[in-house]
Amino acid sequence: MDTMTFKENLLQKIKLESLASRVIASIGTATVGHHIDREAMRSLLQSSPYHHRHERDLDLYIKESGEEPKMILILDNELPIFCSTVDDVVVRRSPRTLEMWKISTIRHILDDSDIKVSTGVESVERIVQDAVAMLDLSYTDSDIKPLALEGMASLAGTDAEGVGEALALFAAMLGYRKPPKYFGLDQTVSYGREVPAEDDAAVFGPLALYRPGDNTLVWLDRTFSRTDREGMKVLGAIAAGKSNVAVKGDAVFEKLRDAVWQQPDQVRARLAGSSVK
Repeated sequence: MDTMTFKENLLQKIKLESLASRVIASIGTATVGHHIDREAMRSLLQSSPYHHRHERDLDLYIKESGEEPKMILILDNELPIFCSTVDDVVVRRSPRTLEMWKISTIRHILDDSDIKVSTGVESVERIVQDAVAMLDLSYTDSDIKPLALEGMASLAGTDAEGVGEALALFAAMLGYRKPPKYFGLDQTVSYGREVPAEDDAAVFGPLALYRPGDNTLVWLDRTFSRTDREGMKVLGAIAAGKSNVAVKGDAVFEKLRDAVWQQPDQVRARLAGSSVK
């Protein structure tokens, strides 16, 4: 089996986090239940150290460790993860009639808190972290330069998909996010630094903004907030191609490349963790 490159591993990390976000978005609240996105959850589990096993009417995913007890996830709307044996989990979650005659079994069926590790969002976060841990995300400076060059080549060839991929790779390393919906940048491919605020008026920026319509990539070296009306007008004009920006084109990828080179410890810490939202 061929060894995956740093770029391939980083793209896989982005894919895993995207799948996790899909699952989390499908999880209901305590009062409103939803059917989780099982297709996305299965895909996430297939790239994790958890292996599928069907027992009775249960879809189990077991983290193999060679020892007991094991970490066991049940693929249902609750997404519980247990630390126990397969037999114990099966009896508690899908008991047969004879098993239910035992007092100890009834007690365990009614209360599984002694073996339950997590549910819902926390379980998804555990799985994606385990999946990311399987990737080799170590890199050297020589791995970063080609990513910038590929982005420049995509920009020169008006390859919007290639530009978007390059921006996503740098965003993953730098901890950048897509802007909030209320920024109105849906017709662009944009990533930047986000600082959440209590009033839901996040401070966002600096950011890279790509307009596929006219194949223009710009760098905005400032912050924006929806409470700053003038700033939002400026951003809207830039997004619509009605205002010029000093840093654009290849210089944006150079700036992103240099930012990665300048903060190796922070980048490696981000790559070692997962960023699911």
